[in-house]
Amino acid sequence: MGELLSREYEISYSHIDNRGIAKPSFLWSMMQDAATVHAEALGFGPETLGVVWVLSRLKATLTRPLLPYERVRCETWCPGFKGPSWYRCFAFYVDERQVGEAQSMWVTLEPQTHRILRPTSLPGAQDYLSRTSGELFAPLPKLACENVRLHHVHAVQYSDLDINNHVNNVRVVELISDALDLQKQPGFVSSLQVNYTAETAFGEQVSLLCGTTDGARYVRGEAEGRPHFEALATLSLCIALRRYLHDSGNRTGCARHSHGVPAAANHSLRGKAHHGDRQAQGVQPLRHCPG
Repeated sequence: MGELLSREYEISYSHIDNRGIAKPSFLWSMMQDAATVHAEALGFGPETLGVVWVLSRLKATLTRPLLPYERVRCETWCPGFKGPSWYRCFAFYVDERQVGEAQSMWVTLEPQTHRILRPTSLPGAQDYLSRTSGELFAPLPKLACENVRLHHVHAVQYSDLDINNHVNNVRVVELISDALDLQKQPGFVSSLQVNYTAETAFGEQVSLLCGTTDGARYVRGEAEGRPHFEALATLSLCIALRRYLHDSGNRTGCARHSHGVPAAANHSLRGKAHHGDRQAQGVQPLRHCPG
């Protein structure tokens, strides 16, 4: 395992959805921040090297949904690189219990031309590789789905852009979540892989296309017939979410809120016993990311 960074993040009110659980974008935002801080600490950050880091592929899995005001400890490390790609792993913990993990692949670009810079061309990369185990996870696969339908078209606006003047990878996950209609799904996203294939700029019209393959939900974002990102999501039921949906169905109108948090979410936060319940939701414990 390479040098490890550990940071803690709190799930705030703005991170939760209408069902009282953290949105998938919270996970992506947390990983983006941890990866940036770790890269700077290792001497490979954008400020230090004058490069642009771009997320190429990322797959994250959770054993249970994350709830309001939980504190998530995110560990991240870089086991090395191969070809043009840097490999990065993550592990997530709540109350010292692992609740998820992720594997990701990144590339560095020259800021002006956006030409890919191979890791071996960066100062200090070979020295860093000598300090890691060099054990890389299998490259994340390509995604595909033959039969898709148009869900909606999104016009890229100011709020979609980041400092690199393109749609941020976290914002892409929000667009994918919209296409999955998560607001009415009876399950949380227990697995999500996103492949970023092209930059998306201001003003572009992105068509969100949806389908299913091998029981998983597929989403592709296209602009002018060219894929810009693809995703494959698995949804799983859990005790807390099933209880919330049942309670919501027995009430008229919207769920009552306390301090801005859905009632079911508040109920989920009461007592340590519920933490134990979440371990018995039928999802097998996750392996640590190799490396």
